[in-house]
Amino acid sequence: MIIDAKTITLTLVIVAVAGYFGLQFIRQLTLSIAQENHDANLQMDMTEEAKRSKRQRDADAAASAAFEKVEPLLPASVIKAKVNPSSNDTASSEALREKSETNSDLAASML
Repeated sequence: MIIDAKTITLTLVIVAVAGYFGLQFIRQLTLSIAQENHDANLQMDMTEEAKRSKRQRDADAAASAAFEKVEPLLPASVIKAKVNPSSNDTASSEALREKSETNSDLAASML
């Protein structure tokens, strides 16, 4: 084998071209892996978000169902207080009405 400047230069050019194409191939391969990983992470995040929002909707529905069962009891206590003959004072009925409205506001704020 003859080792001269022409052979060394040709060998360096071939190695450089092969290295360039090899690095391009590795770059494309890693890019496709990164994109697949990103898509998988995005899908997992969307699944977790859907589960979280479903749990939140279920909790909101359960809370409103619980408040629907409790809320009718508040006006009934106000009606009983008005019918009670020992209390003819309008101030006490107003206080009960204010308390009832405050309880309703509290229940609404908890939702």
